[in-house]
Amino acid sequence: MDTRRTVTGKAPGIIEVTPPSQATIKTQSIRLLASGIMEQFTTMSPLVSLRKSADFYDCYDVRMHLYLPDHARNLHLDEDISQAGIVDIENGPIEVREINIIYDTPEIKPEIYAYSLWEISFRYFVEGRELPAIRVRYIIDDPETTHGTVTSVEKT
Repeated sequence: MDTRRTVTGKAPGIIEVTPPSQATIKTQSIRLLASGIMEQFTTMSPLVSLRKSADFYDCYDVRMHLYLPDHARNLHLDEDISQAGIVDIENGPIEVREINIIYDTPEIKPEIYAYSLWEISFRYFVEGRELPAIRVRYIIDDPETTHGTVTSVEKT
């Protein structure tokens, strides 16, 4: 079965689309932590932590650290975090909520990249069904260089 589909129409990914699970971003912050970092010290996939909020029922807190090219502009989260699907990971298939990080890149790309370290923190409220994990992806011009990671809530 071919599961290659465009989830949001913005970037391809290997996912079997499932019915959406309504969720709303309640708070968010985006901040630049450092710039001018050379490529050998970076990971291209976002570093993500996800935890159930201790303060509010049906809320989750997400903190991401991202290395993006220094020339990246207009960094923001896609407001639609209700899209869901099944992805295959090392332990088998898992249903995930799609979280997309969007940024602009200029037409002319430098030959040598330096990277900036960004932090994005946000809380979202689930109005639909609970999903066991999130998949965070960069949505950039070239789908071949799109990176992502799947993260679940730690069971305690």
